[in-house]
Amino acid sequence: MDYRIKAGSSVRSHHFLKVVLVLLVISSLLLLPLLAYAAGGGKPATKLYNVADTRNMEPGLSKWIADIYNDNLWTFGLLVVAIMAIMGLALGYLMDRSLVLLGINLGKLDHHE
Repeated sequence: MDYRIKAGSSVRSHHFLKVVLVLLVISSLLLLPLLAYAAGGGKPATKLYNVADTRNMEPGLSKWIADIYNDNLWTFGLLVVAIMAIMGLALGYLMDRSLVLLGINLGKLDHHE
């Protein structure tokens, strides 16, 4: 198939077709969950709880994190964000040090105009 714009055809009509195609894709993605919900029928479950089973866990870091998850999800979320920030800082620092050892300097660049 030849998708080139032919002489005499308007660019506006091709733009219109692209806009219609994008709107069709977006609307189908928005309506797809409704079809899945309609297929299942009934009311959604309201009394489901996710709980980490800590009965057989030995005391330690894993049990402490699981207890925080079970007690308060906001505190668990803050803990996860803090851990991810610390891990990002540590990985960034380690990569910076390893690149310096390889001879690559990522410091400030001088602009000579």
